[in-house]
Amino acid sequence: MNIPEREYRVKTEVVYLLKRHNISSNLLTFRDQIDLKVLKEDAGTNLEVILVDHHNLSDEDIFLSDSVIEVIDHRPQDARWPWPGRKVHLEIVGSCATLVARNFFRKHPEMMDSCLASLLRGPILLDTSNFAKKAGRATPTDVEIVEALERIEHLDLDRNETFNEIVKAKSDISALTADDLLIRDLKITAGVPIVGLPILVENFLKLPEVYETLGAFAESRNTRIVVLLGMDLTPQKETRDVVIFSLPGDHLKEKIVEALTSFTQPCLDLTLMRDEKVNGKYSLLLYKHGNLSITRKQMLPIIRDTVLSQCERR
Repeated sequence: MNIPEREYRVKTEVVYLLKRHNISSNLLTFRDQIDLKVLKEDAGTNLEVILVDHHNLSDEDIFLSDSVIEVIDHRPQDARWPWPGRKVHLEIVGSCATLVARNFFRKHPEMMDSCLASLLRGPILLDTSNFAKKAGRATPTDVEIVEALERIEHLDLDRNETFNEIVKAKSDISALTADDLLIRDLKITAGVPIVGLPILVENFLKLPEVYETLGAFAESRNTRIVVLLGMDLTPQKETRDVVIFSLPGDHLKEKIVEALTSFTQPCLDLTLMRDEKVNGKYSLLLYKHGNLSITRKQMLPIIRDTVLSQCERR
């Protein structure tokens, strides 16, 4: 897993799903248990890397670029990372697990059993909101692959039960602090942290000393701005919100807000709910996010391009 071992506990839905299939943490390999730089520099080692669920490398992973042999991702193409000469499976589907499952079917159908089928089906159902039409994230390929997985062997839970249990685990933050939630589902684009929360940001902001925590979080990452994306998943409906949190001296907030609110391909349907200063120093904009078909993977390029364009002008 491409996270330090200490962060595994905060991935509550991952912990739940793997534990349910009798996979304990001591069977997993974490990023901080392998020194990829040492392997890269070892003349006797041929390091090969496959990127899954992303196709760009962070600054600290740039050294791996010539070791990448394959890319499997469901995000829109980042023009800065075309990966010429590599095997690239880049396709807009609801879940990257759909592409992984399809590769298994094509290359190793004999390996697919009920355990693997269940492990692959879970994230597809979660990523597509259980094929909810209102969310609009499922593609025919996602449906086809889930149906194929369900034909492998009898799965002990149906789709609704599986989805509801994973959502329940994902939403269980009873043992997590505000700090935990900020790193639980974190992406960084052009230096801006994009935090995915398993609850609405509006509710996250009610946690003790959360604004000081957000301020320290931003400063620890050498940024003056943090974007938070919240969601409330229930069997009846899905609700989302967005917060732009910034510190004094930030010069990106207005440009990012303008980019997100004016984007029309398609419209994010953002409705301003709060615009305030907190503790006299933090700026906070809270939006209701109406277009549920737009997820973080679509927002990342908007924010990235906005930030990079501002950097070029300065």
